[in-house]
Formats: sequence, structure tokens, C-alpha cells
Amino acid sequence: MKKGFYKILIVIMSVALIGLIIIQFYWLNLTIQNGTESFNNNVYQAMNYTTEKINKNELELYYKKFNNIQSDLKSNKDKPQVVTNQVIKDSLGVTYAYVTRYVVEKSMSPSSGKYNDSLTKANIYSQERVFKIDKDSSARGIPNLNLNFEHALQDGTFTLESAARWDAGTTPIDKRVSYEILDSILKNELRNRGINQAMPILAVLKKDSTETNVKSKDFDRNKIEFMVPLFLDRKDHIEYYLAANFVNRKLAIVAPTVPVISLTFILTMIIITVFSLSIYYMQLQRKSSEIKTDFINNMTHEFKTPIATINIASDALRNEKIYTDPEKVKYYADLIKQENKRMNAHVEMVLRMSKLERNQMDMNFQEVNLNGVVQKSIEPIRFIVEERNGTIFEEYNAEQSFVNGDPFHLENMIINVLDNARKYSPDTPEIRVKTYNKDNNFLIEISDKGMGMSQNVLKKIFEQFYREETGNIHNVKGHGLGLSYVKKIVQLHGGQVWAESSAGKGSTFFIKIPLKS
Repeated sequence: MKKGFYKILIVIMSVALIGLIIIQFYWLNLTIQNGTESFNNNVYQAMNYTTEKINKNELELYYKKFNNIQSDLKSNKDKPQVVTNQVIKDSLGVTYAYVTRYVVEKSMSPSSGKYNDSLTKANIYSQERVFKIDKDSSARGIPNLNLNFEHALQDGTFTLESAARWDAGTTPIDKRVSYEILDSILKNELRNRGINQAMPILAVLKKDSTETNVKSKDFDRNKIEFMVPLFLDRKDHIEYYLAANFVNRKLAIVAPTVPVISLTFILTMIIITVFSLSIYYMQLQRKSSEIKTDFINNMTHEFKTPIATINIASDALRNEKIYTDPEKVKYYADLIKQENKRMNAHVEMVLRMSKLERNQMDMNFQEVNLNGVVQKSIEPIRFIVEERNGTIFEEYNAEQSFVNGDPFHLENMIINVLDNARKYSPDTPEIRVKTYNKDNNFLIEISDKGMGMSQNVLKKIFEQFYREETGNIHNVKGHGLGLSYVKKIVQLHGGQVWAESSAGKGSTFFIKIPLKS
């Protein structure tokens, strides 16, 4: 995949993901708005029903108080009648409204059968009702009943609701309704409408919004959220309001949308995760492809030298002049064998790493003296270091050195670290090898005074195929498999390997292997 196309693909996928997330949040916000509107509508419906029920309960009391006056009025509405009224206040200040109704019943009786003449007989009945208005400091006085009221009585359309408003208007609000009844009715209506989380805080307010005694102790007038008319006066003007605010209002609004919000969140996180993993694996695949291409190119260069050397030696052996010189024949034969061995080592390293990746490496675990393995590993490196006038300093401080391990792979592992210390020491190599015990472990410390590594490189040195470069030029020959192999072998022995380094100040590698119990 080309680098430019790869970037364009990431940008397109990112824009699509951001757009999808924005749409998800838009619908989520819309859902919450709808939830808020639904909550408000349900609260207003519940409060209106509550006020209707309170008014109905109050009216029922007046139906019981005045018996069946309305049915009596309606049953006689077609008969001639006269209604009189009078308002009287006694010495104790109690006000009474007297309503007297006179009904005239007429009947025709024949006086003789000869001339079909008749007499008209009239019977007059009276019906009296008394409305008692209790004494109260807030009473504003009861005026004489007007003609409209009399007319309503006469034609039977006068309702007890009018009488109730007329009488109740002089009664203190705390005697007309209690906070407990209001709270009980409203909570029941809220539950019927699916509102269980929000708890109402109620109060009855006067028409000028001042508070009455009917209220919750936690009520705050500055936090009123909902208000509906509670009682009307005899002129149909609002006299009292039922006001409310809610505890946990936001929770009640969000609660019905929790399944939608949860599903939206889960799906969004899945999409983000899949997108992130796709980008990660695309980068990993791209990087792996580049590393493998680099490895193949490097291996090609590594094989070119021995192949060219073998080819030259083979051509030389065909020369007739060489036949008569046994020393030259031996020299070229040894050269071919040496280069062949070199190529075989390259192939063996690749195959070994392949087996390690598949966990197919055969390990021969046995009791091993690691001090001895370290000493044995130093010998082949010492010869190369001394050719460059370098020195290897050894310090064996480990009193306990026996571990359970594979001597062959442990030796190769140490050789790889020592060879790295040699290769990355551009000047005269100076390598220090130290062993010691710590917390029931055998530690090997290998340090050099070479070129060192930056912290960015230090994080990647144990990755497969990774080699430090300058630009596109590899400063040191290799496959990038050595330290990866070291890490695998150490892990198979239950140990750890890490490095400390600074650019230009050398490096130190630490290998920790558990001691044999």
C-alpha cells in the first residue's frame, strides 16, 4: 500500500467516524429533549388531575351539606315560582344566607257540566334553605344575591360548585386542603405516568405568589418549576396555585432513555475500538511489510558475499596451475567451507527464530552452571575484540550459579549480547561482564562504551527484525534477529532481559535467570 493512499484512507475513515459520532450525539440530545418534554407534560397532567380531584372532593362535601337541593330545583323548574333571598349576620358575627323558594301549583275544577265552566285552584308551597358562612378574619363579606343567581335558582341551572366557591372563599386554605393529601394524590398520579425517580416538593401559593401554610418544609419559591391553578373564586378568577419543584428531576428525565443511551454508548465504543484496531493493524502490517522487505534485502546482501567468494574459489580450483599447488588447493577448499558455514549460520538463525515464534523449539533443560557458560561464551568474542586492541573485563561475583536451562541456547544468547557490544563499539572495544546474585536470581550484566542508543531506539531493540539505522543506511551488518532471539530464550527460562543506554555513552544489558530451587 502506498504511503499517500494509506494516509488518505485514514483521513476518510476518521472523518466518517467523527461524523457518525456527531450524529449519535445529535440523536441522543434529541432523545433527551423529547424525554424532557414528555416529563413536563406528564407532570402538568398529574398536577391538573390533582387539582381537579381536590376541587371535586371539596364539592362532594357541599353535596352532602345541602342534601338534594339541586334535584329539587330541577324537578320543579317548569312550575311558577318566586325566589327571595336575605343575608343576615347574628350577634356572634356568623353570617347566614336565607334562600326561600315559593312554588305555585294550579289545577282546574269544573263548576258545572252544563256550560263547561270551571274554577282555578292554586296551592302555594314554600322551600327554604340556609347557607351558613363561618366567622373568619379573612372573610370579605357576603353581598346580596344578584338577579343572575336568583334566575339560576329558578331555572335549576344553579350548581353547587358556585355555592362551594361562594362559601369556601371565606375559609382558610389550610382548612380546605392539607399538604399530605396533595402530596399523596400527586405522587400516585406521577407513578401512574411512569415517573418514579423524581420526588415533588409542593406548596400552595396565593394569587400574588406569596406562600401559604400548605407547603413542604423544603420548598423554595425561587426554584419553582411547575405551577397550575388550584382554586377559583366565585368570579372564576384564580385564587390559589399549586406550585412544585422536583428532586432528581434530571434522573427522572434520563431514566427512560437509559437503554437508548447505553446502547448508543456501547455501539459507539465498538465502532471506535474497531476503527482504532483497524488503524493499528494497518500500521503494523505496513511496518511488518517494510521490515520484511528490508530483511530480505539485507539477507540478499549477506548471502552475496559468501556466494561471490565461493564462486571465485571454485573458479580458482578449476585453474590447472592450482592443481600442482596443494597449499592453494587447501586454502580455497577451506575458504569455500568457511563461507558455506557462514551462509549456514544465517539460515540457521532464521529457522531458529521461526521455530521460536511457533513455539516449536526443542529445549534441553538441565542443571547448568551459568558462570561457566558465561566464561565459555566470552572466548570466541575475546579473539575478535583483541584483534581490534580491545579488552573484555570479567567479574564473577555470583556465589550461586546453577540454573535449570538449555546450555546451548544460553551460550548463544550471551554470545549475541557480547557480539552486539563489540559491533556497536566503533573505537577500541571495552566490554565489562559481571555476574552476581539478587533475590534468588542469577544476573549477568554486560556493558560497553560504544555509541549507545536513544530512548526511542531502546524501546524497540528487542523487536524482531529491528536494527538501528542512520537514514536508509545500516551502519552495522546483521538481520535484526539477535536481540529478539535473546528475549525469547530468556523468557523460555522464566527470566527477564532489559537494557539501559544513552546516546554516545555506551549501553548496559541485564539478563536475569531464576536460580535452580
